[in-house]
Amino acid sequence: MDNLLRKLASPFSHSETSYLSLMSWLTKWSLRSFAIPLTSESGGKEGTRFLIIDKIRHWVIYVCTALIWFFYNVMYSFWFYKNIYNSNGSISLPVWQKVIAFYFLISYDMIFGLHVCLLFRKRELLQVLKTCVWIEKKCVGRGASDYAKINILSNLDACKFSLFAIPVMLGALGIFRPCMPPSIANAVLLQCRDGWSDQDAALWFRLINGFMQGYVWFSVPAVMVVTISRLMLYPSVMVELWIKMIEGQLAHYKYAIHGLSAFRVAQVFQNLVNSVMGKPLITIFVSLSIMCQIISLYVIITSWEKISFGVSAFFYLMGIDFFVVIHITLHSLSKSYVVTVKFAKNMTSLRSQNAWFKKFLRSCPPLKVGMGDGKFFDGLTSFIIWQFCVDRLINMLLLDK
Repeated sequence: MDNLLRKLASPFSHSETSYLSLMSWLTKWSLRSFAIPLTSESGGKEGTRFLIIDKIRHWVIYVCTALIWFFYNVMYSFWFYKNIYNSNGSISLPVWQKVIAFYFLISYDMIFGLHVCLLFRKRELLQVLKTCVWIEKKCVGRGASDYAKINILSNLDACKFSLFAIPVMLGALGIFRPCMPPSIANAVLLQCRDGWSDQDAALWFRLINGFMQGYVWFSVPAVMVVTISRLMLYPSVMVELWIKMIEGQLAHYKYAIHGLSAFRVAQVFQNLVNSVMGKPLITIFVSLSIMCQIISLYVIITSWEKISFGVSAFFYLMGIDFFVVIHITLHSLSKSYVVTVKFAKNMTSLRSQNAWFKKFLRSCPPLKVGMGDGKFFDGLTSFIIWQFCVDRLINMLLLDK
């Protein structure tokens, strides 16, 4: 029964006993979008190595990808401003169309913001990638096993599926619905007299529009996948694994006080992760997750009869993805705090008579992932965010009536 539940929760990765191979696979495929200024190469016995882009042709592809994405952002924002925000009643769109258009606006602009943050923090990001691998290998070498949790694997499976499903869905949408968001064709060349369902575009134009839209929307989920898997999930579970390894060693060898100094590794690593995730990256990510979850649920509830099967499938996928992001990814950011608070309590009772031990523990405050304004992720943060999403969704539904 347990195996069946694991297969249902994580159909692709339920048999994994570690995170290393799955994380490497996700990162390699994400980097092939050239939306992240890193590259990978085979390191032989050491496995896959990740490096900052150093070849001119790779930088050229990266810059071209960023410029195409930026062009899409500008043109779509212009179309949104002209036809929705400042239409002055000249174009009357139903509410559900305005909501869908706004969804793609925030997706374009806010994920591009994440893209820019990762560009300026590429060296710190690379160090996070390397340190996560080092910690996992170190813990495995010291006896850690069967630590891969099914909720984390299910989140990674969602990343794996979305990385390829989203560009295919939106590339096909660009071919069959060239006038519908997130296409920018209606802002550049097409007149779209019949609105989003207009079919006057020539076949060659549809194919080009679909290819370019699919290319851009391969970059969009790639940035999200790297942010979720390598910047949020992997560091959180590695800090948890590292602290539990220290606690296990100290509990087993009661006089191995020197092992406590390994706590400093977790402190330094958490500071490194926080430097990458600091404002505005974490603010953008949380805001994006909240808005996309609310809009996806709103579209599914109110408009599924009015949109095509492909568009409906996309919003169902987004609703599931951001539900997982809120309840697993954002919840995982509390692991550092929860495990270090528990560690301090356990160690205080274990070494209550050791003055040096007490003094060292006082210099080991709980590790935290900050949200800004003095707030940080704890065990209830994801629940509070979800409650906020539900409250806003109910308000939208009541206003719609």
